[in-house]
Amino acid sequence: MSPILIAGAGIGGLTAAIALARRGIPVAIAEKRTRFAEAGAGIQVSPNAGRVLEALDLGIALRRAAVRPEALAISRWQGGAPLLQMPFAPPAPGATPSRALKRADLHQILLDAARTLPNIRWLIGRGLVDCAETENGLTVTLAGESGGAETVEAMGLIGADGLWSRARQIAGDAREPSFTGWEAWRTLIPAAGLPAALREPAIALRLGSARHAVHYPVSGGKEINLVLIRAAREARPGWSRDGDAKDLAGIADGAPAPLRQLVEAAPGWQVWSLYDREPAAMAKGRIALLGDAAHPVLPFLAQGAALAIEDAAVLAHELAAGLQAGGTASVPAAFAAYATARQSRAARVQQASRDNGRSYHLGRPWSFARDLVLRRLGADGLRRRYAWIYDWPAPG
Repeated sequence: MSPILIAGAGIGGLTAAIALARRGIPVAIAEKRTRFAEAGAGIQVSPNAGRVLEALDLGIALRRAAVRPEALAISRWQGGAPLLQMPFAPPAPGATPSRALKRADLHQILLDAARTLPNIRWLIGRGLVDCAETENGLTVTLAGESGGAETVEAMGLIGADGLWSRARQIAGDAREPSFTGWEAWRTLIPAAGLPAALREPAIALRLGSARHAVHYPVSGGKEINLVLIRAAREARPGWSRDGDAKDLAGIADGAPAPLRQLVEAAPGWQVWSLYDREPAAMAKGRIALLGDAAHPVLPFLAQGAALAIEDAAVLAHELAAGLQAGGTASVPAAFAAYATARQSRAARVQQASRDNGRSYHLGRPWSFARDLVLRRLGADGLRRRYAWIYDWPAPG
């Protein structure tokens, strides 16, 4: 049996590879990078994604690397007035908690798990160029940085190659991502020497006019992840770039002392220009898309990686069922079933993230109305509002 070829070895691609390989389906992973150094700072793994990872026997590794937040605290940027405090109740026996960890740690957990599986073939330093349908599958063309090309026979292609997805283009969607007018500044700060309040296991969200900040501990509490979102006049394509702290001069003026201390303590910054893109058709023939390749999610709901993990679980479930019932000829139908199962949920999460972004960055007088809504909503109301996300049941 020829393999399923996965373009991209990020969080979504690796999750899909593990889920497929553990069902006995051969996989080939093509990754154009030659070094697995996952960019980013912290990441939140909410229960909807955590259930998938636990079902892949990664629960122990997650517990070792993650911090389990005890609360979400929302406050105003200016002055730090509290708006909402939502404790995370201790999960019932067998339930999945929310977790916070370094993005690189989650990537390494997935990478280690994938490397133990003998039916995963690695095609490192090779990016997706094109593919052509054959009688029984696809002939996929890959190329390295030197330009040398090779072809791989596959029964299907999964595009997990991110916002600037080549797989999405091959599937016929040539629409370009659009710059949102926002950029994200991310850093990891050593926790030693910081006030105890900043080292508490909680997610702090601070809302301001045309800016917001999120910070929480990672690395077992040894580091604090800090993300600043601010308006930007121009975009710079690419995954990340080094940021100059001088460009943040004055950004923390009027902020409460804890946020000012974090900004001042940052050892360095990575900056992302934030792009958005309308959802793609998640399957076409023997090509399926997952994660940002299908539906990029702005970082205003902490669901980008979670949605890719969900996609991977559903795709593996549908493909395994299809192959068992009809062999490799069933791949297009299995991909179509996956798209049907995922399309509306992905679009809804994507839209909810956009809505959050608009709410987070309101200026006066509209911010006063938002703050009043948050105070009236309270912890229970916030839980109910987002239960449709976090209570998503992973497929068996």
